[in-house]
Amino acid sequence: MARGLVKNLILPSLLLLLLFSLGCSQNDLFGPANITIIQPSPGHCQYSVTPAYFQTLENLNTMSGKVGRVLHSSKNLDKDSDTLRTGYGLKPVDTEFFNSGKSFVPANLDSLFAASLYYSIEVGYLLTKQLDPSIDLAAIIPNFSDTRIIHRAIRSSDPIRNRKEISDNAEYLSVRTSSSLINYFFSYPTEEVKEIPLGLNMGIMNHEFSHLVFQHLFYEPGIKRNMEIGASKPTTHSLAALDEGLSDYFGFLATQDPGYFLCSFPQENRDLAHPKYFTHSVISRIESSSDDYFDSHEGGAVFASIQYEIGQNLSNHQLVGQSLLKLMSNLLTCSSTVSGNTLNFNFADVARCHLGILSTDSRAQQMARQIYQKYLGSYGMNL
Repeated sequence: MARGLVKNLILPSLLLLLLFSLGCSQNDLFGPANITIIQPSPGHCQYSVTPAYFQTLENLNTMSGKVGRVLHSSKNLDKDSDTLRTGYGLKPVDTEFFNSGKSFVPANLDSLFAASLYYSIEVGYLLTKQLDPSIDLAAIIPNFSDTRIIHRAIRSSDPIRNRKEISDNAEYLSVRTSSSLINYFFSYPTEEVKEIPLGLNMGIMNHEFSHLVFQHLFYEPGIKRNMEIGASKPTTHSLAALDEGLSDYFGFLATQDPGYFLCSFPQENRDLAHPKYFTHSVISRIESSSDDYFDSHEGGAVFASIQYEIGQNLSNHQLVGQSLLKLMSNLLTCSSTVSGNTLNFNFADVARCHLGILSTDSRAQQMARQIYQKYLGSYGMNL
């Protein structure tokens, strides 16, 4: 079980550090600060217990800062719809840290998870800003610091039918109120995952953070422009799969491990380094008018692997990441994806838009075209 991994890997290291810090009292602790957490190290699914510098943290006690705050609730958040809109009932995680030299050390697992969750969101924020300095989400999203990162979230897969609580998952959710859009990240309890718990898997949490980026670079501007989804192409399914594929790739950028998803789910076909194709069956499910057999993660995994191969062949994943951030915004204006105020596109149209973005670098554009043609199946025939 994941608890076994946490117990065997994390606690011995923490306890050794705590031997040197017991007796230190905890007053109000303010950031930025170095905090010892579990985080990726070079290699596939390699994690270490080491200090990380929290650049945006303002208060260690409440684990809050520029990118949001870590909270929890003992109640099922789906049974009281007002909780997510108002935030009433959500409380800061009860954290405790000891001072060990130049680093603060979590004194318990809740503090470890809270710090790790905050740090993952900070990594996503800083990565986006580093790739494109014009995309500062703290400036784009007026209430960005009110982002709510829920540790051990209690929610039901179907509250109306009283289905069991969600576990072994992570999620981004935007909740619209009359005055704003509130951004939520949920880290659900670990019950079945036997490897890295999702809340400690930086790649998965950054996958979720990319959904927030797409929300505010594509969906929100599209809503303001009164954009509509056309019916002449599988736009809705293509968009959902694209969202997942972008998120898979940015999870890799945050960890530099193309197999980061396997660190929690070893049996899933989500290793970006493993080539994947838009086969006839995949395309059929995307183009189906029914949601019964459509899985957005399936097409998304193909798109992410394509981006990984482009980056590998160019030896420049930063260039690919920059181009994909532009793609998120340009989908609303690309001639291949939009006509008037109506979006109509499939993955061939997405590829054309992306190739247009790469046109300032002829080598990158040529390489990307070849790889798209190789893996897009019938979508890649006329690129």
